[in-house]
Amino acid sequence: MDWLRQMVGLSEKWTGVVHDTASTATFCALLCARERASGFCQNGEGLQGGAAPLVVYASDQSHSSIEKAALLAGYGKKHLRLLGTDENHALRLDLLEAAIAEDLAAGRRPCAIVACIGSTATTAMDPLEAIAAIAKRHGMWLHVDAAMAGTAMVLPECRSLWQGIEEADSLVFNPHKWMGVGFDFSAYFIRDPQHLIRVMSTNPSYLRTAQDGEVKNYRDWHIQLGRRFRSLKLWFYLMDVGVEGLQARIRRDLENARWLHDQVTRAKDWELLAPLSLQTLCLRHIPPALQGNESAIATHNLAIARVINESGKAYLTPSLLKGTQILRVSIGAETTELPHVEALWAAMQDTAKNV
Repeated sequence: MDWLRQMVGLSEKWTGVVHDTASTATFCALLCARERASGFCQNGEGLQGGAAPLVVYASDQSHSSIEKAALLAGYGKKHLRLLGTDENHALRLDLLEAAIAEDLAAGRRPCAIVACIGSTATTAMDPLEAIAAIAKRHGMWLHVDAAMAGTAMVLPECRSLWQGIEEADSLVFNPHKWMGVGFDFSAYFIRDPQHLIRVMSTNPSYLRTAQDGEVKNYRDWHIQLGRRFRSLKLWFYLMDVGVEGLQARIRRDLENARWLHDQVTRAKDWELLAPLSLQTLCLRHIPPALQGNESAIATHNLAIARVINESGKAYLTPSLLKGTQILRVSIGAETTELPHVEALWAAMQDTAKNV
């Protein structure tokens, strides 16, 4: 985990622990936020003690695991603010500030912000540095969800995308995604591990050993007590591929995504619906005969996806982006080379003409 920390350019202030998925890591982050804001209410009456309710903030483009974590951590759906985004699908700071001010005026307690670095639909980048300043001003926990995009930070030239990361309290990204480590492996980093341990630890007699206090006991760093040897997968992977090999592959994927982006930009009747941040493209085909008929355009694009996916030669992910039906192309598999991307683009154009 410390190798991983160094690879993505995090300072020595961060300590990491292996989780199964980003969902459980985010759940842990919101538990840590809750306990810091409430003065460790779990040791008393919990959230049933009658104190002013705690509020969590995130963008409406954030992953569903954030909503799930907020619900499971007891904040309540009424106290989760999923806020609007700008034309690049990143969290709008004005809406965040307004929501915090409204909650404060109503006697509620702003508790945590989840910033998204690489949203699921579009890989949108929330303005992390500005969000960190807001979190600091209000004493809020800042958790960063970089589940897919965190791998890009192995490239020094990509780290500006999460400028301000050193001001966050916790961070998660998934080496089992773009990095290529076998599922499941999620990297959870925290700046105050003692706080995490205080939130998560129990100390029954049957778990005590003579080495308590001398080594890190990771049972106190996450939800589960027993755990598999997940770290071995990363160790083998790094021994095999190496940092430079991984960097070369990520740069290849970014270059291939830029190639496809350029083709779509120049193509007639194709539309991009989000800027290209990393390796995911959001697009759709709009035949002239269907101009202005959103329902028919959606059906047409779903048909494109169905034909290509059923062919077995490639896989497109149909998705909705702010109510608009889109097709997602994610370029990041270890064996995907430019000829494969070229073949996909040819298939998309041919299919669009024929469905």
